[in-house]
Amino acid sequence: MKWLVIVIFAGMSVEGNKDLYVFTKPTFETAAQCQADITDPAIIPILVNKVIKDNGFRQIEGVVCMEENDFIELYEESWKNWKEKKDKVL
Repeated sequence: MKWLVIVIFAGMSVEGNKDLYVFTKPTFETAAQCQADITDPAIIPILVNKVIKDNGFRQIEGVVCMEENDFIELYEESWKNWKEKKDKVL
């Protein structure tokens, strides 16, 4: 299994969804390794700087670890729901 670090931004998008930032590097073999990394005081500034570099300053609601396949499933389901809503409006 591959575990990813996912940043959840505070607030909602215009569509009513949560904006996310997904780190594709580093990845982890276990949830415990991922959790250890996102709670390590030496690593947190590195992660924060990367998020700010790529997204500008945005308030963060949380940081979680998620198994890659679970994230892909969640993303695909969210995309499908968004498309269905958009099609109803159009």
